[in-house]
Amino acid sequence: MLPYQTGFFDYSLPEDLHTEYKTCNEGKIPNDLWKTISAFANADGGKVSLGVTPDNKPIGLTTEQLDRVQRDLLSLCQNSFNYPIVPEIQLVGDVVTAYISPAPSQVRPIYSKSRGASKGAYIRIGSSNVEITDEIRNQFAMAARGGAELIEFSGLHYENCFDMVVVNEYLSAISQSRGNIYQDLSTTDILIKLHAINHSGNPTLFGLLAFSKNNILQENTAPTVNIAITQYATDSKVNISDPNETFIDDREFNGNVISQFKSAANHLRSKLPIRGLIDPQGLRQEYLSIPEIAIREALANAIAHRDYSTYSSRIQIDIYADRIEIINPGRSLVPIERIDETPSVSRNPTLMSFLKDFHITEQRARGIKTIRDSLNSAGLKEPLFENLPSSFRITIYNSTFMDSEDHLWLQRFKKHNLNERQLTALTYLKNSHNSITNHTYREINNMNSVGDDRRARHELERLVKFGLIFPQGETRHRRYNLNTNNL
Repeated sequence: MLPYQTGFFDYSLPEDLHTEYKTCNEGKIPNDLWKTISAFANADGGKVSLGVTPDNKPIGLTTEQLDRVQRDLLSLCQNSFNYPIVPEIQLVGDVVTAYISPAPSQVRPIYSKSRGASKGAYIRIGSSNVEITDEIRNQFAMAARGGAELIEFSGLHYENCFDMVVVNEYLSAISQSRGNIYQDLSTTDILIKLHAINHSGNPTLFGLLAFSKNNILQENTAPTVNIAITQYATDSKVNISDPNETFIDDREFNGNVISQFKSAANHLRSKLPIRGLIDPQGLRQEYLSIPEIAIREALANAIAHRDYSTYSSRIQIDIYADRIEIINPGRSLVPIERIDETPSVSRNPTLMSFLKDFHITEQRARGIKTIRDSLNSAGLKEPLFENLPSSFRITIYNSTFMDSEDHLWLQRFKKHNLNERQLTALTYLKNSHNSITNHTYREINNMNSVGDDRRARHELERLVKFGLIFPQGETRHRRYNLNTNNL
Protein backbone atom coordinates (compact mmCIF):
# COMPACT_ATOMS: atom_id res chain seq x y z
CA MET A 1 0.00 0.00 0.00
CA LEU A 2 1.30 3.43 -0.93
CA PRO A 3 1.82 6.02 1.81
CA TYR A 4 -0.78 8.16 0.06
CA GLN A 5 -3.39 5.47 0.42
CA THR A 6 -2.83 5.23 4.13
CA GLY A 7 -3.51 8.91 4.61
CA PHE A 8 -0.08 9.34 6.22
CA PHE A 9 2.94 10.98 4.61
CA ASP A 10 6.35 10.11 5.92
CA TYR A 11 8.77 12.49 4.23
CA SER A 12 11.71 10.68 5.79
CA LEU A 13 11.20 7.97 3.19
CA PRO A 14 13.47 8.30 0.13
CA GLU A 15 12.24 8.58 -3.41
CA ASP A 16 11.50 5.20 -4.92
CA LEU A 17 9.44 3.46 -7.58
CA HIS A 18 6.21 5.07 -6.33
CA THR A 19 7.40 8.27 -4.65
CA GLU A 20 8.88 11.55 -5.85
CA TYR A 21 9.39 15.01 -4.26
CA LYS A 22 9.35 18.38 -6.03
CA THR A 23 10.40 21.67 -4.50
CA CYS A 24 8.06 24.16 -6.27
CA ASN A 25 10.14 27.29 -5.78
CA GLU A 26 7.97 30.39 -5.35
CA GLY A 27 4.87 28.23 -5.77
CA LYS A 28 5.66 27.26 -9.38
CA ILE A 29 5.41 23.66 -10.51
CA PRO A 30 8.75 22.47 -11.95
CA ASN A 31 9.23 22.36 -15.71
CA ASP A 32 9.97 18.61 -15.64
CA LEU A 33 6.89 17.59 -13.64
CA TRP A 34 5.33 16.21 -16.82
CA LYS A 35 8.04 13.52 -16.92
CA THR A 36 7.04 12.26 -13.47
CA ILE A 37 3.34 12.21 -14.36
CA SER A 38 4.04 10.37 -17.62
CA ALA A 39 6.34 7.87 -15.85
CA PHE A 40 3.83 7.07 -13.09
CA ALA A 41 0.92 6.79 -15.55
CA ASN A 42 2.91 4.41 -17.76
CA ALA A 43 3.88 2.23 -14.79
CA ASP A 44 2.21 1.22 -11.54
CA GLY A 45 1.17 4.71 -10.50
CA GLY A 46 2.72 6.75 -7.70
CA LYS A 47 2.56 9.91 -5.63
CA VAL A 48 4.36 13.16 -6.19
CA SER A 49 4.61 15.59 -3.27
CA LEU A 50 4.95 19.24 -4.28
CA GLY A 51 6.61 21.55 -1.83
CA VAL A 52 9.20 19.08 -0.55
CA THR A 53 12.95 19.27 -1.17
CA PRO A 54 14.86 16.33 -2.71
CA ASP A 55 16.23 15.59 0.78
CA ASN A 56 12.65 15.18 2.04
CA LYS A 57 12.07 18.51 3.82
CA PRO A 58 8.82 20.47 3.37
CA ILE A 59 9.65 24.05 2.34
CA GLY A 60 6.37 25.62 3.45
CA LEU A 61 4.09 26.93 0.68
CA THR A 62 1.79 29.87 1.38
CA THR A 63 -1.97 29.56 0.96
CA GLU A 64 -1.76 31.44 -2.34
CA GLN A 65 1.07 29.20 -3.55
CA LEU A 66 -0.84 26.07 -2.56
CA ASP A 67 -3.81 27.21 -4.67
CA ARG A 68 -1.55 27.98 -7.61
CA VAL A 69 0.25 24.64 -7.45
CA GLN A 70 -3.02 22.71 -7.41
CA ARG A 71 -4.45 24.75 -10.30
CA ASP A 72 -1.35 24.38 -12.47
CA LEU A 73 -1.07 20.66 -11.65
CA LEU A 74 -4.66 19.99 -12.71
CA SER A 75 -4.18 21.97 -15.91
CA LEU A 76 -1.01 20.05 -16.74
CA CYS A 77 -2.67 16.68 -16.15
CA GLN A 78 -5.84 17.44 -18.10
CA ASN A 79 -4.43 19.33 -21.08
CA SER A 80 -0.83 18.35 -21.73
CA PHE A 81 -1.02 14.62 -22.45
CA ASN A 82 -2.47 12.41 -25.16
CA TYR A 83 -4.90 11.05 -22.56
CA PRO A 84 -6.29 13.19 -19.74
CA ILE A 85 -4.84 12.36 -16.33
CA VAL A 86 -7.08 12.77 -13.29
CA PRO A 87 -4.86 13.02 -10.20
CA GLU A 88 -6.10 12.47 -6.66
CA ILE A 89 -4.99 15.52 -4.69
CA GLN A 90 -4.63 15.98 -0.96
CA LEU A 91 -3.32 18.88 1.09
CA VAL A 92 -1.26 17.84 4.07
CA GLY A 93 -0.17 20.94 5.91
CA ASP A 94 1.62 23.13 3.39
CA VAL A 95 2.37 20.29 0.93
CA VAL A 96 0.37 19.27 -2.15
CA THR A 97 0.43 15.51 -2.75
CA ALA A 98 -1.04 14.02 -5.91
CA TYR A 99 -1.55 10.35 -6.61
CA ILE A 100 -1.22 9.45 -10.32
CA SER A 101 -3.11 6.28 -11.23
CA PRO A 102 -1.80 3.83 -13.83
CA ALA A 103 -3.22 4.60 -17.26
CA PRO A 104 -5.33 1.96 -19.03
CA SER A 105 -3.18 -0.37 -21.14
CA GLN A 106 -5.20 0.58 -24.24
CA VAL A 107 -3.94 4.19 -24.18
CA ARG A 108 -0.31 3.68 -23.15
CA PRO A 109 2.18 5.14 -23.53
CA ILE A 110 1.09 8.43 -21.99
CA TYR A 111 3.15 11.22 -23.54
CA SER A 112 3.43 15.00 -23.63
CA LYS A 113 1.50 16.29 -26.66
CA SER A 114 3.95 19.13 -27.20
CA ARG A 115 6.91 16.78 -27.37
CA GLY A 116 5.24 13.97 -29.27
CA ALA A 117 5.11 10.21 -28.78
CA SER A 118 8.78 9.64 -29.63
CA LYS A 119 10.25 12.10 -27.09
CA GLY A 120 7.45 12.79 -24.65
CA ALA A 121 6.87 9.39 -23.01
CA TYR A 122 8.60 8.23 -19.82
CA ILE A 123 8.58 5.15 -17.57
CA ARG A 124 9.44 4.74 -13.89
CA ILE A 125 12.54 2.65 -13.16
CA GLY A 126 13.67 2.61 -9.56
CA SER A 127 13.51 6.22 -8.37
CA SER A 128 14.09 7.73 -11.82
CA ASN A 129 12.02 8.73 -14.81
CA VAL A 130 13.48 7.19 -17.97
CA GLU A 131 12.53 7.92 -21.57
CA ILE A 132 10.62 5.03 -23.09
CA THR A 133 12.55 2.90 -25.57
CA ASP A 134 11.18 1.47 -28.81
CA GLU A 135 11.11 -1.96 -27.17
CA ILE A 136 8.92 -0.77 -24.32
CA ARG A 137 6.75 1.11 -26.82
CA ASN A 138 6.25 -2.14 -28.76
CA GLN A 139 5.48 -3.91 -25.50
CA PHE A 140 2.74 -1.38 -24.74
CA ALA A 141 1.29 -1.96 -28.21
CA MET A 142 1.20 -5.70 -27.60
CA ALA A 143 -0.35 -5.18 -24.15
CA ALA A 144 -3.08 -3.07 -25.72
CA ARG A 145 -3.95 -6.10 -27.84
CA GLY A 146 -3.96 -8.33 -24.76
CA GLY A 147 -0.27 -9.26 -24.82
CA ALA A 148 1.41 -12.42 -26.10
CA GLU A 149 0.44 -14.22 -22.89
CA LEU A 150 -3.24 -13.88 -23.72
CA ILE A 151 -3.14 -15.28 -27.26
CA GLU A 152 -5.91 -17.91 -27.43
CA PHE A 153 -5.70 -21.39 -28.94
CA SER A 154 -9.17 -22.09 -30.26
CA GLY A 155 -8.39 -25.64 -31.41
CA LEU A 156 -7.67 -26.83 -27.87
CA HIS A 157 -9.65 -27.33 -24.66
CA TYR A 158 -7.93 -27.07 -21.31
CA GLU A 159 -9.35 -30.37 -20.00
CA ASN A 160 -7.40 -32.19 -22.72
CA CYS A 161 -4.11 -30.33 -22.53
CA PHE A 162 -3.64 -29.10 -18.92
CA ASP A 163 -1.79 -31.11 -16.30
CA MET A 164 -4.40 -30.91 -13.55
CA VAL A 165 -1.82 -31.90 -10.92
CA VAL A 166 0.06 -28.65 -11.66
CA VAL A 167 -3.24 -26.74 -11.76
CA ASN A 168 -4.20 -28.01 -8.32
CA GLU A 169 -0.72 -27.28 -6.95
CA TYR A 170 -1.06 -23.72 -8.20
CA LEU A 171 -4.53 -23.27 -6.76
CA SER A 172 -3.17 -24.46 -3.42
CA ALA A 173 -0.25 -22.02 -3.69
CA ILE A 174 -2.44 -18.99 -4.40
CA SER A 175 -4.86 -19.89 -1.63
CA GLN A 176 -1.91 -19.60 0.75
CA SER A 177 -0.56 -16.36 -0.72
CA ARG A 178 -3.83 -14.58 -1.51
CA GLY A 179 -6.31 -16.18 0.88
CA ASN A 180 -9.42 -18.08 -0.12
CA ILE A 181 -10.58 -15.48 -2.65
CA TYR A 182 -11.65 -18.16 -5.13
CA GLN A 183 -13.22 -20.60 -2.66
CA ASP A 184 -16.74 -20.27 -4.11
CA LEU A 185 -15.63 -20.64 -7.74
CA SER A 186 -15.24 -23.74 -9.89
CA THR A 187 -11.86 -24.68 -11.33
CA THR A 188 -13.01 -23.46 -14.74
CA ASP A 189 -14.09 -20.07 -13.37
CA ILE A 190 -10.78 -19.69 -11.49
CA LEU A 191 -8.77 -20.46 -14.63
CA ILE A 192 -10.80 -17.83 -16.50
CA LYS A 193 -10.04 -15.24 -13.82
CA LEU A 194 -6.36 -16.20 -13.94
CA HIS A 195 -6.35 -15.65 -17.74
CA ALA A 196 -5.33 -19.26 -18.31
CA ILE A 197 -8.40 -19.97 -20.49
CA ASN A 198 -11.19 -18.03 -22.17
CA HIS A 199 -14.89 -18.47 -21.51
CA SER A 200 -15.03 -21.29 -24.06
CA GLY A 201 -12.36 -23.26 -22.23
CA ASN A 202 -9.69 -22.58 -24.86
CA PRO A 203 -6.26 -22.11 -23.30
CA THR A 204 -4.25 -18.93 -23.61
CA LEU A 205 -0.52 -18.95 -24.21
CA PHE A 206 -0.07 -18.28 -20.51
CA GLY A 207 -2.26 -21.29 -19.74
CA LEU A 208 -0.11 -23.54 -21.92
CA LEU A 209 3.12 -22.12 -20.50
CA ALA A 210 1.91 -22.74 -16.97
CA PHE A 211 -0.07 -25.96 -17.15
CA SER A 212 0.38 -27.88 -20.41
CA LYS A 213 1.05 -31.59 -20.05
CA ASN A 214 3.62 -33.61 -22.01
CA ASN A 215 4.85 -31.54 -24.97
CA ILE A 216 1.53 -29.91 -25.86
CA LEU A 217 3.06 -26.44 -25.42
CA GLN A 218 5.80 -27.16 -27.96
CA GLU A 219 3.41 -28.96 -30.34
CA ASN A 220 1.09 -25.94 -30.54
CA THR A 221 3.67 -23.15 -30.52
CA ALA A 222 7.09 -24.28 -31.71
CA PRO A 223 9.74 -26.82 -30.62
CA THR A 224 11.89 -23.86 -29.59
CA VAL A 225 9.62 -22.76 -26.72
CA ASN A 226 11.89 -24.71 -24.43
CA ILE A 227 15.34 -24.68 -22.81
CA ALA A 228 18.50 -26.10 -24.41
CA ILE A 229 21.70 -26.74 -22.45
CA THR A 230 24.98 -27.41 -24.24
CA GLN A 231 28.24 -28.19 -22.47
CA TYR A 232 31.59 -27.52 -24.15
CA ALA A 233 34.95 -28.99 -23.20
CA THR A 234 36.89 -25.72 -23.19
CA ASP A 235 36.20 -21.99 -22.91
CA SER A 236 34.90 -21.75 -26.50
CA LYS A 237 32.68 -23.61 -28.95
CA VAL A 238 35.79 -24.93 -30.70
CA ASN A 239 37.90 -27.47 -28.82
CA ILE A 240 41.44 -26.71 -29.91
CA SER A 241 42.86 -29.91 -28.38
CA ASP A 242 40.25 -32.06 -30.13
CA PRO A 243 38.44 -30.34 -33.06
CA ASN A 244 36.18 -33.38 -33.51
CA GLU A 245 34.77 -32.90 -30.03
CA THR A 246 32.74 -29.69 -30.35
CA PHE A 247 30.63 -30.35 -27.26
CA ILE A 248 30.42 -32.78 -24.38
CA ASP A 249 26.68 -32.82 -23.77
CA ASP A 250 23.59 -31.36 -25.46
CA ARG A 251 20.08 -31.56 -23.92
CA GLU A 252 16.63 -30.01 -24.44
CA PHE A 253 13.96 -29.60 -21.77
CA ASN A 254 10.32 -29.40 -22.83
CA GLY A 255 6.87 -29.32 -21.19
CA ASN A 256 5.39 -26.45 -19.21
CA VAL A 257 7.67 -23.82 -17.66
CA ILE A 258 7.61 -25.48 -14.22
CA SER A 259 8.82 -28.75 -15.74
CA GLN A 260 11.40 -26.89 -17.84
CA PHE A 261 12.71 -24.99 -14.82
CA LYS A 262 13.01 -28.02 -12.53
CA SER A 263 14.63 -30.29 -15.12
CA ALA A 264 17.02 -27.64 -16.42
CA ALA A 265 17.99 -26.51 -12.90
CA ASN A 266 18.76 -30.08 -11.81
CA HIS A 267 20.79 -30.70 -14.96
CA LEU A 268 22.76 -27.50 -14.50
CA ARG A 269 23.49 -28.41 -10.90
CA SER A 270 24.87 -31.77 -12.00
CA LYS A 271 27.21 -29.99 -14.39
CA LEU A 272 28.64 -27.53 -11.88
CA PRO A 273 32.16 -28.55 -10.90
CA ILE A 274 32.73 -29.32 -7.25
CA ARG A 275 35.64 -27.37 -5.83
CA GLY A 276 37.63 -28.28 -2.82
CA LEU A 277 39.54 -26.35 -0.22
CA ILE A 278 41.80 -27.77 2.43
CA ASP A 279 40.91 -26.11 5.72
CA PRO A 280 43.50 -25.30 8.45
CA GLN A 281 42.82 -28.69 10.05
CA GLY A 282 43.71 -30.45 6.81
CA LEU A 283 40.13 -31.45 6.03
CA ARG A 284 38.71 -31.08 2.56
CA GLN A 285 35.68 -28.76 2.24
CA GLU A 286 33.63 -29.06 -0.94
CA TYR A 287 31.60 -26.36 -2.69
CA LEU A 288 29.78 -25.95 -5.97
CA SER A 289 31.96 -23.77 -8.17
CA ILE A 290 29.01 -21.42 -8.70
CA PRO A 291 26.36 -20.89 -5.98
CA GLU A 292 23.26 -22.83 -6.92
CA ILE A 293 20.98 -19.91 -6.05
CA ALA A 294 22.70 -17.75 -8.68
CA ILE A 295 22.06 -20.35 -11.38
CA ARG A 296 18.42 -20.85 -10.36
CA GLU A 297 17.72 -17.11 -10.26
CA ALA A 298 19.31 -16.57 -13.67
CA LEU A 299 17.27 -19.43 -15.13
CA ALA A 300 14.04 -18.15 -13.55
CA ASN A 301 14.81 -14.67 -14.90
CA ALA A 302 15.16 -16.06 -18.42
CA ILE A 303 11.82 -17.90 -18.23
CA ALA A 304 9.98 -14.93 -16.73
CA HIS A 305 11.29 -12.29 -19.14
CA ARG A 306 11.66 -14.14 -22.45
CA ASP A 307 9.80 -12.66 -25.39
CA TYR A 308 6.99 -15.15 -26.04
CA SER A 309 5.68 -13.14 -28.97
CA THR A 310 8.29 -14.91 -31.10
CA TYR A 311 8.92 -18.64 -31.30
CA SER A 312 12.02 -18.32 -33.45
CA SER A 313 14.56 -19.15 -30.76
CA ARG A 314 14.78 -20.93 -27.41
CA ILE A 315 16.39 -20.18 -24.08
CA GLN A 316 19.95 -21.31 -24.72
CA ILE A 317 22.35 -22.15 -21.90
CA ASP A 318 25.99 -22.75 -22.82
CA ILE A 319 28.34 -24.28 -20.25
CA TYR A 320 32.03 -23.56 -20.83
CA ALA A 321 35.06 -24.46 -18.77
CA ASP A 322 35.23 -20.96 -17.30
CA ARG A 323 31.63 -19.67 -17.42
CA ILE A 324 27.93 -20.25 -18.01
CA GLU A 325 26.00 -18.14 -20.52
CA ILE A 326 22.20 -17.92 -20.38
CA ILE A 327 20.58 -16.32 -23.43
CA ASN A 328 16.85 -15.69 -23.75
CA PRO A 329 14.87 -14.17 -26.65
CA GLY A 330 14.03 -10.51 -26.13
CA ARG A 331 16.26 -7.67 -25.01
CA SER A 332 16.03 -6.31 -21.47
CA LEU A 333 13.33 -3.65 -21.12
CA VAL A 334 15.50 -1.97 -18.48
CA PRO A 335 18.77 -0.28 -19.54
CA ILE A 336 21.73 -2.50 -18.65
CA GLU A 337 23.24 0.17 -16.42
CA ARG A 338 20.03 0.08 -14.34
CA ILE A 339 19.48 -3.68 -14.45
CA ASP A 340 19.42 -3.90 -10.63
CA GLU A 341 16.49 -1.52 -10.30
CA THR A 342 12.85 -2.52 -10.17
CA PRO A 343 11.21 -2.36 -13.60
CA SER A 344 7.81 -0.79 -14.04
CA VAL A 345 6.90 -2.82 -17.07
CA SER A 346 7.03 -6.54 -17.75
CA ARG A 347 6.59 -8.56 -20.90
CA ASN A 348 4.77 -11.27 -19.05
CA PRO A 349 3.04 -9.93 -15.93
CA THR A 350 0.68 -12.91 -15.66
CA LEU A 351 3.53 -15.40 -15.95
CA MET A 352 5.57 -13.35 -13.46
CA SER A 353 2.75 -13.59 -10.93
CA PHE A 354 2.46 -17.33 -11.58
CA LEU A 355 6.18 -17.93 -10.99
CA LYS A 356 6.07 -15.78 -7.85
CA ASP A 357 3.20 -17.82 -6.42
CA PHE A 358 5.26 -20.97 -7.08
CA HIS A 359 8.22 -19.33 -5.29
CA ILE A 360 10.36 -19.66 -8.40
CA THR A 361 11.00 -15.96 -8.81
CA GLU A 362 10.33 -12.68 -7.02
CA GLN A 363 7.99 -10.21 -8.68
CA ARG A 364 9.97 -7.14 -7.68
CA ALA A 365 13.20 -7.79 -9.55
CA ARG A 366 15.19 -9.11 -6.61
CA GLY A 367 16.63 -11.85 -8.81
CA ILE A 368 19.44 -9.77 -10.31
CA LYS A 369 20.51 -8.52 -6.88
CA THR A 370 20.41 -12.07 -5.52
CA ILE A 371 22.66 -13.25 -8.36
CA ARG A 372 25.15 -10.49 -7.73
CA ASP A 373 25.13 -10.88 -3.94
CA SER A 374 25.59 -14.68 -4.04
CA LEU A 375 28.48 -14.46 -6.50
CA ASN A 376 30.12 -11.70 -4.49
CA SER A 377 29.79 -13.75 -1.28
CA ALA A 378 31.46 -16.67 -3.05
CA GLY A 379 34.34 -14.48 -4.16
CA LEU A 380 33.47 -14.86 -7.83
CA LYS A 381 33.75 -12.38 -10.66
CA GLU A 382 30.94 -9.88 -11.30
CA PRO A 383 28.36 -11.31 -13.76
CA LEU A 384 28.06 -9.72 -17.18
CA PHE A 385 24.67 -8.52 -18.48
CA GLU A 386 24.32 -7.78 -22.20
CA ASN A 387 21.60 -6.69 -24.59
CA LEU A 388 22.23 -8.45 -27.90
CA PRO A 389 20.40 -7.49 -31.15
CA SER A 390 17.34 -9.62 -30.31
CA SER A 391 18.15 -11.29 -26.99
CA PHE A 392 19.50 -10.83 -23.48
CA ARG A 393 22.56 -12.63 -22.14
CA ILE A 394 23.86 -13.11 -18.62
CA THR A 395 27.34 -14.56 -18.17
CA ILE A 396 28.27 -16.12 -14.84
CA TYR A 397 31.97 -16.78 -14.49
CA ASN A 398 33.30 -19.94 -12.96
CA SER A 399 36.37 -18.47 -11.28
CA THR A 400 36.36 -21.17 -8.59
CA PHE A 401 37.48 -20.62 -5.02
CA MET A 402 41.05 -19.90 -5.97
CA ASP A 403 42.76 -17.02 -4.32
CA SER A 404 44.82 -14.39 -6.10
CA GLU A 405 48.02 -16.39 -5.49
CA ASP A 406 46.51 -19.41 -7.25
CA HIS A 407 45.44 -17.33 -10.25
CA LEU A 408 48.92 -15.81 -10.51
CA TRP A 409 50.51 -19.27 -10.24
CA LEU A 410 48.29 -20.64 -13.03
CA GLN A 411 49.41 -17.93 -15.46
CA ARG A 412 52.62 -19.90 -16.09
CA PHE A 413 50.60 -22.62 -17.85
CA LYS A 414 48.82 -20.30 -20.28
CA LYS A 415 50.96 -21.45 -23.21
CA HIS A 416 49.61 -25.01 -22.85
CA ASN A 417 45.99 -23.95 -23.46
CA LEU A 418 44.70 -26.02 -20.53
CA ASN A 419 40.99 -26.30 -19.82
CA GLU A 420 39.33 -25.42 -16.51
CA ARG A 421 39.36 -29.02 -15.27
CA GLN A 422 43.11 -29.36 -15.81
CA LEU A 423 43.76 -26.04 -14.05
CA THR A 424 41.58 -27.19 -11.16
CA ALA A 425 43.60 -30.41 -10.88
CA LEU A 426 46.88 -28.51 -10.81
CA THR A 427 45.54 -26.16 -8.14
CA TYR A 428 44.32 -29.15 -6.13
CA LEU A 429 47.76 -30.78 -6.30
CA LYS A 430 49.46 -27.51 -5.37
CA ASN A 431 47.30 -26.86 -2.32
CA SER A 432 46.73 -30.41 -1.04
CA HIS A 433 50.22 -31.80 -1.67
CA ASN A 434 48.52 -35.11 -2.37
CA SER A 435 48.58 -37.22 -5.49
CA ILE A 436 45.55 -37.43 -7.75
CA THR A 437 43.85 -40.37 -9.47
CA ASN A 438 41.50 -40.55 -12.41
CA HIS A 439 38.68 -40.94 -9.89
CA THR A 440 39.78 -37.90 -7.89
CA TYR A 441 40.12 -35.87 -11.08
CA ARG A 442 36.53 -36.69 -12.03
CA GLU A 443 35.28 -36.08 -8.50
CA ILE A 444 36.72 -32.56 -8.10
CA ASN A 445 35.45 -31.64 -11.57
CA ASN A 446 32.02 -33.25 -11.13
CA MET A 447 32.51 -35.44 -14.20
CA ASN A 448 29.74 -38.02 -14.07
CA SER A 449 28.73 -38.51 -17.69
CA VAL A 450 29.30 -41.50 -19.97
CA GLY A 451 32.82 -41.37 -21.34
CA ASP A 452 34.20 -39.14 -18.58
CA ASP A 453 36.63 -41.87 -17.43
CA ARG A 454 38.27 -41.82 -20.86
CA ARG A 455 38.12 -38.01 -21.04
CA ALA A 456 39.76 -37.66 -17.62
CA ARG A 457 42.53 -40.09 -18.58
CA HIS A 458 43.16 -38.18 -21.82
CA GLU A 459 43.34 -34.83 -20.01
CA LEU A 460 45.66 -36.17 -17.31
CA GLU A 461 47.99 -37.65 -19.92
CA ARG A 462 48.19 -34.25 -21.63
CA LEU A 463 49.42 -32.82 -18.32
CA VAL A 464 52.03 -35.63 -18.24
CA LYS A 465 53.02 -34.81 -21.82
CA PHE A 466 53.63 -31.17 -20.87
CA GLY A 467 55.77 -32.29 -17.94
CA LEU A 468 53.47 -30.73 -15.33
CA ILE A 469 52.66 -33.97 -13.52
CA PHE A 470 54.22 -37.43 -13.48
CA PRO A 471 52.50 -40.84 -13.14
CA GLN A 472 53.14 -43.59 -10.60
CA GLY A 473 51.86 -47.16 -10.74
CA GLU A 474 50.09 -49.30 -13.30
CA THR A 475 47.29 -47.92 -15.46
CA ARG A 476 44.47 -49.22 -13.28
CA HIS A 477 45.90 -47.84 -10.03
CA ARG A 478 47.86 -44.95 -11.49
CA ARG A 479 48.37 -41.85 -9.39
CA TYR A 480 49.68 -38.49 -10.55
CA ASN A 481 51.91 -36.08 -8.68
CA LEU A 482 52.89 -32.49 -9.31
CA ASN A 483 56.22 -32.25 -11.13
CA THR A 484 57.72 -29.50 -8.99
CA ASN A 485 61.00 -29.63 -10.96
CA ASN A 486 59.29 -28.14 -14.02
CA LEU A 487 57.18 -25.51 -12.19
